[in-house]
Amino acid sequence: MSDEAVERALGRVVARRPDLALAAQVAADGLTCGEGVGLVHQAVLQRFLWWRMPRDCPAREWDDLVESTGALLHELRLSHLAHVARSAETRRVLEAWRVGPFEGMAAFQEAHARSGVEPPDTELLEWGSVMGIDEARAYDAVERALGDAVAAGELVPGAARWRTKAVAISEAVLGRPLDLPPGQTLASLVTTERVATWIEGARHGTHRAWRSSVANRLLHPVELPPDPARAVEPMRWLLAAASGPDGTALTQAGYLARATVLAAVERFGWWDWHTPPHSEAEVAALSTLREVASRLRLVRRRGRRLLLTARGATLLARPEALWAQLARTTEDGSEFTAMVTELVGLRLLAGRVEVRQLVADLHPILEAQGWSTPVGPITADHVLSAIYRPVRWWQLFDLLDEEEATWERGTARELTPHTVALTADGERTVLAYLRARAAGPRRRLWGD
Repeated sequence: MSDEAVERALGRVVARRPDLALAAQVAADGLTCGEGVGLVHQAVLQRFLWWRMPRDCPAREWDDLVESTGALLHELRLSHLAHVARSAETRRVLEAWRVGPFEGMAAFQEAHARSGVEPPDTELLEWGSVMGIDEARAYDAVERALGDAVAAGELVPGAARWRTKAVAISEAVLGRPLDLPPGQTLASLVTTERVATWIEGARHGTHRAWRSSVANRLLHPVELPPDPARAVEPMRWLLAAASGPDGTALTQAGYLARATVLAAVERFGWWDWHTPPHSEAEVAALSTLREVASRLRLVRRRGRRLLLTARGATLLARPEALWAQLARTTEDGSEFTAMVTELVGLRLLAGRVEVRQLVADLHPILEAQGWSTPVGPITADHVLSAIYRPVRWWQLFDLLDEEEATWERGTARELTPHTVALTADGERTVLAYLRARAAGPRRRLWGD
């Protein structure tokens, strides 16, 4: 229906209730933005009544706005939406807003999620809080489809497996081929938009060129390693060790028992000294592995036992999913390490590189991106130290082909430099990391 249809419906509401004239106009403008009733669906209505109205309008006006919204929707023959406007849920949300803005916002979020029209994250797409035009359009299309399914009784929020049904509806909308542009889907448009924004976020010419050079390889899911279980073997070993009914033992200080430490270093070659290690604290690779597993909530500590979580058990049983999770993970989870990991990965995709050259390449890019230290500008030494964070992490899973420097005996003159390159599995892992960074949900400006 056109904007004229809205005006006619508005006129009928005002003719019956002159006292609602101003409220009805506010409702019509808030719902349609002057573009006609075609913009209105359940999610739009809920955001208007449950969030924008109580946030922007005095509480004394809420009742009239709710009443006029319901009347307007009834006149537009949108009876299911009129019912939402006049529902007990609307009253509950507004009562929470009367208590305070934090209570109101929490009530809106909970009610909106329960309503069934909030697009869920899917395998095709995880939504971000910062959206471009294509992502906003895709989100609206999924909202509309979910609202139609709720109105038709095909999706019943709260019923058994209703969230699974919501995901199926969402994926059908996102994966449906579009007429224009041909060969694209809403999901592919969002991915392309995100990758373009990622490229634009580079503040240094070299960085932008590196991002551009791999952009096309990030538009589609990265191929799995031929043997995903082998590619993540160290983490699977740790999860398996913690998988028994009582998990695996810890020392009084909270470290893995020495027997577990010795088993790890023997299996993965993480110890180069003549005498065996006494503690997990002496084996950096094992400590890193455990710290990451804890950060990802794959394991948890209970007293002097390390236990596998439900999430850890799921990923232990699905090596391809565990690889996907670890591929987008960094050693310490910090934003700085995430950026350094991206830069090291981008440079290694171009081929083998000397570590010294890697420092020289990354230093100006990190400066251009605005990184510094608490005491001043970032230095080459800081960059060198940071480079070893992704290097150590990828070494754990044999994703790098390293050639150590050689030195002339007696003179300490370097004969050959320390160089590093990616293995085949390493290349896949780096591409998966970059795709998660470039095409994943945006929650801040890329490059910051």
